[in-house]
Amino acid sequence: MNWDQIFSRLSVTGVTLLVAGCALCLYATRLVRFIFRDHGDRMVLPVRLIGLAVAVFGALVLLDFIPGL
Repeated sequence: MNWDQIFSRLSVTGVTLLVAGCALCLYATRLVRFIFRDHGDRMVLPVRLIGLAVAVFGALVLLDFIPGL
């Protein structure tokens, strides 16, 4: 396998969105408690769902379902 050709085909936008979405899902509790001090418990699930949507969008960009990004 030629890894240079494989990495040259990857989209920087897709990788960035995928990593950001995964980080948002994993660290949603810490992030929400940092931003919303008092009402943080109710916002964890929506933040995780947003992170999941961002990660799925990044995966679609990486798989070339959305060309040009």
